[in-house]
Amino acid sequence: MTTIKQVSNDLDLSAHAIRFYEKEGMVSIPRNEHGVRIFDEQSIDRLKAIAHYRRVGMSLQDIKSILAEFHNHVLSTQLLEKTKCDLEEQIANLQETHAYLVEKIKIHRKLAELENQGLDEQERTEAYYDIRRQENKQ
Repeated sequence: MTTIKQVSNDLDLSAHAIRFYEKEGMVSIPRNEHGVRIFDEQSIDRLKAIAHYRRVGMSLQDIKSILAEFHNHVLSTQLLEKTKCDLEEQIANLQETHAYLVEKIKIHRKLAELENQGLDEQERTEAYYDIRRQENKQ
């Protein structure tokens, strides 16, 4: 018998989240005569879908809508496209932040090198602004 802990580990969902999704009516998990959850293929597939939707940042309300109207493909497409646009914006922001960090690392490596060469704080500050001016010209 598959336990909530096993499903939690397999799907990278907390047991708390699984219980929450069940309480919210997003997934129906059969139980045995003792009230213990018996995860079947359908409940695991539903939890997988919820987990994927959550990972891409889809709201609980949008997930509930998709699950409640599974055969409304127009609605599903609209909600998925909205989520895709949001995700693409997040990716663009992360790429911009990544590029900024890469440049800052280069600058600080150069300044550390100048410090090792014996330049004082004032000289390194001037070098920093020279580097920044060169960046702005490009």
